Amino acid sequence: MHKLARAAWAMAITTVVACAAACGSDAASPPQPTEPAIDLTKLDTGNLPTAPKVYGNAVNLDQGRLLEAERLADYLPWPSEIEPEVKYPANPWSSAVRPFMDFGSAAMTKRMDADPGAMNAAAKGFTSGYLIAGKSDKDIELSYELENVVLLFSDEKSAADAAQALGQVDLDASAEHQRVSIDKYPNAFAYLTEDPDHYAAGLLQSWYATGRYVIYTHVNDNVMDAIRTRDLPKLVSHVQHSIEAISPAVAKFPATPQDRLQNLPIDPDHVIGRALQTVVDDPAQAGIPGVYDRHGALQLLQGEDEIKLMDEAGVDRVAWKGEFLFRARDAAGAAKIVANHSQLSRTYVRVDSPQGLPNAVCRKYTGPEAGAIPYYCFVWHDRYAAESSASQLLDAQQRISAQYAMLVNAK
Repeated sequence: MHKLARAAWAMAITTVVACAAACGSDAASPPQPTEPAIDLTKLDTGNLPTAPKVYGNAVNLDQGRLLEAERLADYLPWPSEIEPEVKYPANPWSSAVRPFMDFGSAAMTKRMDADPGAMNAAAKGFTSGYLIAGKSDKDIELSYELENVVLLFSDEKSAADAAQALGQVDLDASAEHQRVSIDKYPNAFAYLTEDPDHYAAGLLQSWYATGRYVIYTHVNDNVMDAIRTRDLPKLVSHVQHSIEAISPAVAKFPATPQDRLQNLPIDPDHVIGRALQTVVDDPAQAGIPGVYDRHGALQLLQGEDEIKLMDEAGVDRVAWKGEFLFRARDAAGAAKIVANHSQLSRTYVRVDSPQGLPNAVCRKYTGPEAGAIPYYCFVWHDRYAAESSASQLLDAQQRISAQYAMLVNAK
């Protein structure tokens, strides 16, 4: 599934997770697979932990703020629910970080010209934010990218003030920025970019306050950039559609009072406690650990195929802790996820499974992508499906073996 090179995301691996109401398929359960008897003492787990971890509430206010951002993800529309053609995963280099609580985060610095300190100063009452992003074609050069960052504030006035202040700070940060109006939303603070060295014909940015939230929309049409022809009504329509879809969604979000953020539970369903903490080899993924319901997880696992698979498997929780751990409806659903995600192709070939773990499968990426992580292993236990990846086959095998043992030991 994920293929890019190892990056410095280990610093982002802090224990921050979130939860929302579970949702899954009501379809009748298919015949259940028989899980082989596994002797855990014979598994090669290296020096990795095999005991599940038990979490309490947020350990500090900052963790509570990030938990709140991940809760918000479960309510935000998918990019394809804003624009149906935006059904492909976002550019991984600009979407690896989803939840954040500081404008120095890559979630914002990759989109801003302004100094992060100036943005923080302009965002009085800011709690945390979450990025939703996608593109309209598999080939980024043929696509437009639609990115929305939803910022949560302590109150409506803070949000209203920040929308204008943040827009003004970034507008002033570049002489190439030019104000533009959003027809249906005159209060939106929007601007184009006229760059003589790189004619950004397809770039439009907008800040809009709704309730306690600010919706920052970043549209970049790569085709317009390539042909140096701007279709402003089309760009404006993407902003309008974003505001129209996100505003009612955040209105339904049960925001946590500021003085209770530290009371948010880290792992109420005991899912992320079953997940093996690992180094984030692939910046295409979620960056900061978390646990989401089906809807929130599909902000990360984008695409029509993933939506269908999560529905068929009855997934109601997905934990990210350097790798994905899925909680399906039952063992059949978990086995289905493993079978689907471990499929072979012209660029994936089968390699040896871990010794003593016959219900695990491993594959190797053999394609042309530079810096790709080569080895991936998958396993299911009961209603859980887990994945691991590494630059060495033995490492991937040990990781999936330790993950399996942790799932068994969680009983």
